[in-house]
Amino acid sequence: MQEMWKTFFTSGPFIPHGHCYLWHTPLVGLHIASDSIIALAYFSIPITLVYFISKREDLPFDWIFALFGAFIVACGITHIFELWTLWHPNYWLSGTVKAITALISLATAILLVDLMPQALALPSPAQLESANRLLEAEIVERQLAEAALKKAKEELEIRVEERTAELKSQTQHLEFANRLLASEIVERQLAEAALKKAKEELEIRVEERTAELKCQTQQLEQALFELKQAQSNLIHSEKMSSLGQLVAGVAHEINNPINFIYGNITHTRQYANSLLELVNLYQEQYPNPIPIVQEKIEYIDLDFIISDLPKILISMINGAERIFGIVKSLRIFSRHDEAEMKLANIHEGIDSTLMILQSRLNTNPGLANIQVIKEYGELPKIECYPGQLNQVFMNIIANAIDALEDDSHSESIAANEANPLIIKISTKLLESEVVEIRISNNGPAITESVRNQLFNPFFTTKPVGKGTGLGLSIGYQIITVRHQGELQCISAQGKGAEFIIKIPINLQ
Repeated sequence: MQEMWKTFFTSGPFIPHGHCYLWHTPLVGLHIASDSIIALAYFSIPITLVYFISKREDLPFDWIFALFGAFIVACGITHIFELWTLWHPNYWLSGTVKAITALISLATAILLVDLMPQALALPSPAQLESANRLLEAEIVERQLAEAALKKAKEELEIRVEERTAELKSQTQHLEFANRLLASEIVERQLAEAALKKAKEELEIRVEERTAELKCQTQQLEQALFELKQAQSNLIHSEKMSSLGQLVAGVAHEINNPINFIYGNITHTRQYANSLLELVNLYQEQYPNPIPIVQEKIEYIDLDFIISDLPKILISMINGAERIFGIVKSLRIFSRHDEAEMKLANIHEGIDSTLMILQSRLNTNPGLANIQVIKEYGELPKIECYPGQLNQVFMNIIANAIDALEDDSHSESIAANEANPLIIKISTKLLESEVVEIRISNNGPAITESVRNQLFNPFFTTKPVGKGTGLGLSIGYQIITVRHQGELQCISAQGKGAEFIIKIPINLQ
């Protein structure tokens, strides 16, 4: 590993890029000026994007601007390294920066394509303005109706007062006036009835409009929630797909050089044994070497080399075999080169997940070692989506490790030694041709209120930046929907937590 890093940061046998230009001063100056100006321009653009995002907090997709900024900064760094390699041939480092820039640009392009339908689905300013105009027209119509009703009432009251005064002044025509008064009373009652009916109709219309607006608001909120959930699922699926491709690529790239190393270690061991036999034979035939040879033997400590060299070769063989096991686990976990649904061995998926998480299971400074107990039953191969099941195993076991680490931090060293941290994984085949997988730990218990929300999207008990609240939610969908199974969590004080997965052998 140390030799690899030395090669990464040293120039090796390469020559600076300036030799390609024969150190021609005008040509070198042209490249220096061009790359410097391009780098300055690239570094200034993200500043403008950050300022734009800070001023427009209402942007629905501000993260795409940040991703564009990261891509442009990476492009600027590549031009800085173009200047650096004119005098310093660190081409591995320069190539790595370009590879990072390529990854950021590829991710930006993919996310921009996925974002486009959502951006096009947003309402246009013209549509919002039209809706506002309709609402303003409704308000004006209601105000006009209320004003008309008020005016009619005032006019009616004025008319009644005038008619009453007229009747008082015409006492000589009392009988005729009484008939007129009765007629006026009937007319007033009819007007009041009409006024009451108009008021009731207006109230009914307002209530109907309010209910309609409330229903539309609820529909919009539901659509927004579904859109957010679909976006989160899409992002998580894309991340897991990228992770699978990355793991498969790493496994493939490691496999070729380790095959070369492992294939040559045997020959190296034979050559070393032959050389050691030759040295022993030489010492037997010439027990008293000349002074310069004796001085070299003492300087390099030949006896130690003779005893330690076979051990080193054996350690290299063991290390190569260990790498073979890791590569196999990476391939099983990624399932990148296999069909989506197939017959698979559940135990291989669990073992590959544990192999990938091995570094977190080993003893860390200040933490106790986590023991894994496996109780596998006799299981046939089941029809499933292996890559998605491996994601579920990875999420549940990683959460168990997080819980045990948090609990270990709060306990003393003596308490951790007295109560070792344990993750137990057991499998068995039920009578109903259903496979049951239990993953438990002896960490802190999960309260009932947390268990009720455990599989809800965006719910998490982890601090900001450590959890998104999507892992168990998507895992629940994978088990219940994709595999027609069950996923539940049980927990009790002093007994830790246990996740129970049940999936049928054959998918219908």
